[in-house]
Amino acid sequence: MPKHKSITQRLRYNLSADVKQNIVSEWAQQKQDAFFDAYKHLEQAIGQNDIAEVNIALDNLKDVGIKSFAAMPNIANALLSSPIKND
Repeated sequence: MPKHKSITQRLRYNLSADVKQNIVSEWAQQKQDAFFDAYKHLEQAIGQNDIAEVNIALDNLKDVGIKSFAAMPNIANALLSSPIKND
């Protein structure tokens, strides 16, 4: 089974600007979806007054945020330092 490649690894390939834009857009959409899933989970946990679930939801929100913000400089660096395929 192929190993999952990070967005930074995927952006380092010699790809067209459109393909790179699609990769970044898909990544951003996935992060946004993960954030809103965790946010909905938090709302439900608060509504049920379930402290254990609140803690899980908060951990998920923190995880999405930390990973996303850590990846952003790497994404920018990969875009700026990798070649762009000329069509």
